[in-house]
Amino acid sequence: MNKWQWGELLRTGLRVLGYQAAFGFFGLMFAPMMMSASTGVRIPLIGLLILGGGLLMFMDGSYRGERDCAVTETLDKLAGKGEYEPTEAELAKRFRRSKGVLGALLGALPVLLLAVYVAVTAVPYAYTLQDLPPWLSTFMPRAEIGDALRYLEDVRVTATLTDYLRIAVRFVLFPYVGILGSLSDAGSLLLDRFSPLLVLIMPAVMAIGYQFGPGRRRKAVLAIAEAKNRPRRRLKKAVKQRAAPEKKRII
Repeated sequence: MNKWQWGELLRTGLRVLGYQAAFGFFGLMFAPMMMSASTGVRIPLIGLLILGGGLLMFMDGSYRGERDCAVTETLDKLAGKGEYEPTEAELAKRFRRSKGVLGALLGALPVLLLAVYVAVTAVPYAYTLQDLPPWLSTFMPRAEIGDALRYLEDVRVTATLTDYLRIAVRFVLFPYVGILGSLSDAGSLLLDRFSPLLVLIMPAVMAIGYQFGPGRRRKAVLAIAEAKNRPRRRLKKAVKQRAAPEKKRII
């Protein structure tokens, strides 16, 4: 694989990464407003947001597949005539099914790595007492009680690397979080475990859309051919209409 092919994959990957960021942004904008709504309202509305994002990525993938198919047809015609030798940069723009898959995977890779790390290192939340009830203060001077509870006064809650990375992963997955609603500790841990699969959904949709590029190209070519033939059919029809009165006169 030469540098031009890597460049094509990188551009596709950056586009996928940008779509994921936009997907998370719109989820962050709209999902919190729906959290207080009933389940029957929240799930359909956020579901439409997810469906719209998936449709946008599918259409973008199919458009790029169609464009690459058009480049492939042009290069094949020129090569068949023996009049032109394509450059490596032009050859890199040819349609290849693996191009859509690898480009989408490259775009998903940064967030996917973070999600895998969070899924592997996430642990259930643990709670510890931090503030002692006031009535215990009278018993603190007693060694058998005070010494046992004194360590609670110095409890410090520290965030781990997993907690920081979880924020980035949840940002991308915010629409899915909005559908699930308020999560319990067990539900949050389960979401962390499945986050790598959720991260791959939208890139996979774009890769699937790219595979429909040839079909979309065939329809475009057929539509162009029909548009070219339509004036000819109209002209033939007009000629026949003009010829009909002349035949009647001769008869």
